[in-house]
Amino acid sequence: MIGVGAGGPTGRAADFPPSGRATERESWIALSVVPGIGPASFARLVARHGSAAAAWDAGPNALRELAHLGEQAVAGFEEMRRRDRREIARSLERSTERAGGRVVTGLDEAFPPALRTLDPRPPTLFVIGPATVFHERAVAIVGTRRASGYGLSVATEIADDLSRAGVVVVSGLALGVDGAAHRASVVAGAPGIAVLPSPIDRIYPPRHRPLARDLLRCGGALVSEIAIGAPVGRPDFARRNRIIAGLAEAVVVVEAPDRSGALLTAAAAITIGRELYAVPGPIDAMASRGCNRLIADQQATLVTSSASLLHQIGLARGERPPTVNALSEVEGQILRHLLERSGSIEELVDRSRQPAASVASALCMLEARGLVNPFGGATFHPTLAAKRLAKVV
Repeated sequence: MIGVGAGGPTGRAADFPPSGRATERESWIALSVVPGIGPASFARLVARHGSAAAAWDAGPNALRELAHLGEQAVAGFEEMRRRDRREIARSLERSTERAGGRVVTGLDEAFPPALRTLDPRPPTLFVIGPATVFHERAVAIVGTRRASGYGLSVATEIADDLSRAGVVVVSGLALGVDGAAHRASVVAGAPGIAVLPSPIDRIYPPRHRPLARDLLRCGGALVSEIAIGAPVGRPDFARRNRIIAGLAEAVVVVEAPDRSGALLTAAAAITIGRELYAVPGPIDAMASRGCNRLIADQQATLVTSSASLLHQIGLARGERPPTVNALSEVEGQILRHLLERSGSIEELVDRSRQPAASVASALCMLEARGLVNPFGGATFHPTLAAKRLAKVV
């Protein structure tokens, strides 16, 4: 469980009104967690009845008026209405606070400003982390979970440059590109936002729990539309992707095969009017097919470097001090070749005209210095530290 204290990020418990009739906010929270009622249905109910309280009072018949909602949602609503809506809201707020978070509704001042422009916007969010992070400039970086070494390297460099330029990096905490982007913001010591497809007390994927803690330590936030205690099922990626796009002024797709979640985020960005950028890849790389098509169809702007991206969104690169010591002649030669193009040991022997043993030894030293990463045990890629070194020597 992720947590920042029993009183939540604000350091205090929620202030509940005295007993009596439920407030509009309590009705809002209770209605928003009825199974089967998503943002669109919620918005239609509130618009039709004038308030969440009135929609709740209207009962199951209110749901029957919405043609696309089935009897399962109606039955779920009927079951929930047997409970006091005040207790539903208060119980949910207490459980969220125990996880270190808070409930934020569309009625609250703390609701993220960028999401107020969505139509429909998520009625209720569950958040860990400071509200201030949602008032900063933000760019989303998304991509495939099965990222190549190239994709991981590009995601890391772009996220690092954005973070050092004062931009909040938004992503989905998934494996692959998302994780690389979040790690880069953590290494830069900058706040980032992770939008979860699961409740905030059930980090998904589980192996990224330490990364989630690191994000919070750097002043970042975790956000979910899924309430604590919601039935465990398939993580809700579609709703997660829409919030990722909504929180950002621009979305950068690094690697995306056909029919990937990253392309759903790209589609959401186009629909809600966010700027869309894509990183090109080899024409025969399955992981880059979606990005290449977005660029070819002129749906996304081509990203040729992190510097060009910063320029297009009106920012400059931050300070980037060197972090490594001087290299031997062979190490420097091998690193220069890798900075030009990643490659295997055999390719580097060919390009450097050095003996295989010297190349292997140099790669071992470069990896130990944090300048090279092997991918799949066969191809070597320069790290972000290596790219920084190249810019200052």
